[in-house]
Amino acid sequence: MNKTKRNIIIAVVIIAVLIAGTIIISNIDVSDNSQTENQEEIYTIYSEDTSNLSGVEVKTADGSIRAVNLDNSVWTINDMSTDDVDSSKAQGLAGTVSTLTSKHKIETEPSDLSQYGLDKPEITVTISKKSGEEDKLYIGDMSPTLGEYFVMRDGDDSVYTIYSFKVDTLRQPLSFYQEFDRFNVTIDDITNIRLVREDGTIEIKLLDNIDKDTNNVWEMVLPYQSGANDDYIDNKILEPIESIALNTPLEGVDGGFSDTSPELTISITPYDNITGKYGEPYAETLVVGKTEGDMTYVRYKGKVYMTPADSIDFVNESAFNIVSKMQALVDISLVKSVTLEYGNEKHTMDISYNDNVFRFKLDGKETNDKVSQKMYQSIISLAVDAVYNDAPIKDDTILKITFEGKKSENDTVVEIKPIDDINCALIRNGEVKFTIKKSKVTDFINLFKTYAENPMTE
Repeated sequence: MNKTKRNIIIAVVIIAVLIAGTIIISNIDVSDNSQTENQEEIYTIYSEDTSNLSGVEVKTADGSIRAVNLDNSVWTINDMSTDDVDSSKAQGLAGTVSTLTSKHKIETEPSDLSQYGLDKPEITVTISKKSGEEDKLYIGDMSPTLGEYFVMRDGDDSVYTIYSFKVDTLRQPLSFYQEFDRFNVTIDDITNIRLVREDGTIEIKLLDNIDKDTNNVWEMVLPYQSGANDDYIDNKILEPIESIALNTPLEGVDGGFSDTSPELTISITPYDNITGKYGEPYAETLVVGKTEGDMTYVRYKGKVYMTPADSIDFVNESAFNIVSKMQALVDISLVKSVTLEYGNEKHTMDISYNDNVFRFKLDGKETNDKVSQKMYQSIISLAVDAVYNDAPIKDDTILKITFEGKKSENDTVVEIKPIDDINCALIRNGEVKFTIKKSKVTDFINLFKTYAENPMTE
């Protein structure tokens, strides 16, 4: 290849490289310009911290809604009590306009506001500051192409658009702010439940001292002192209480209330999981009216609501369903012996308890601990069948169970005496409150007889 040809080829390569470089540089410039052109400008229509506002008033054709700042992030509507208004919704109304931006500036110094519906604004918002200053916003029609509403700020000569959901918020009626669950109770904080009814008062309370040896954590206070049925209380009372929903007050309804309507009072001691401390105790009271379909009327703080019937129907339950049916009613960790007497027989089980392990002797003799523990569980688990109704009780005793406590105050005596051929009275420390089927007592005595004959065999 001669020198001339070589120089020509070199020149062509250089030109090609220059052209390629120019294209690359050109593409970079175009890309940068495109990014700049695609960045949308955000226009600030209004910006103010809600804590600096004293109120926001929204006027529409339907009336006026005014959010009022009570400080400490508590807001109300139209000077209503905070008990009647969802404060978070009231603050949300202020937040809707306190930070107002737009992606679209439609026109500056418009000559005809009517084309935007701003000559007679559909919505006027007045924002009052704690400084005493006021700002106004005017909202007109919806843009048919953008699906957003035209808006102007008083003192600003430009027309913008804002999202339709913000306008929807501003249009909410008063009832919207009154719709919230007024009854929020953490069931783990409940310490007492009292139900006053025409047929008497039922009251249960959480035990004052609860540890790993406590069998039932609830006890019946009224109509009788007794252990309570924890499973029933958890599933049929506490869980329903948690689902009580009192959202919207009703006006001009009867509700079926009377002087004999059931009244439910719940005592609460709130616990703060963060601080590990208890707050001040308080009580909530509900009056229960009639049930229509699957809803029940409830009166709370002077107003009437409806709640799902299954969240409150336990107020009509029998006290017998609430009380524990295990009626020996002893703390097994505090018992040192139990004596059973029936017919002409008398047997004593001595009980020792150490490191969660029970040891038993029957009439002073060694036993199979596993068999004895099963028998002991049967003794303390005599299930009653009904509440005693003042029927005459016969003098003879079918079965007597004496629990001797480690301290004298823990002594418990249970006597079972016949009422008729079917039922017996269960008498605990001289008081009769329940009945138990005679056949059930007979079956238990036969079971214990079998055990007493050979307490060493499973």
